[in-house]
Amino acid sequence: MSYAQLGCRALLAVVFAVAVAGKARNRATVAAFAAGLADFPWIPARLRGPVAIATLAAESVTVTLLAGAARAGAALALGVLVLFTVATLAAGRAGDCHCFGSARVTSGSRRTFLGRNALLALVALAVVLLPGGPVAMAPGTVSLVAGVATGLVVTRWEDLAYLFRGPAAN
Repeated sequence: MSYAQLGCRALLAVVFAVAVAGKARNRATVAAFAAGLADFPWIPARLRGPVAIATLAAESVTVTLLAGAARAGAALALGVLVLFTVATLAAGRAGDCHCFGSARVTSGSRRTFLGRNALLALVALAVVLLPGGPVAMAPGTVSLVAGVATGLVVTRWEDLAYLFRGPAAN
């Protein structure tokens, strides 16, 4: 695998792992995520729980695949990102996914939401398209650490946008 692909895989794995943890910390956070699906009027109330569980499963499988079957994991990540982004925009929301621990995004704008998801989609596409191959230990470790650090920044995207922009109207 290439160093860039390794870093991109690490970034996506961190983002999706944090997203799962943010929604599945306990029963209350899973229930809050399922209840938040009411913002999508095409999901019937009786299906919100199963859709929430399916979402958590897809995100968990994404993390697992990124560790071993990178291209499959990245393709799944891309699919989840596109589906959620399109559904969120169709519902007229600014990106309240419960992914990173907060129940309501107060500082996020549509532009911030789209920017984050576009960046993640490009990273997923890079994993699919970049060549594989062996990596040396030291530079591979640097790529891995850079990917993890960038993933952690992405998970705090809304907070960072708030710091630089201040409160924004949704």
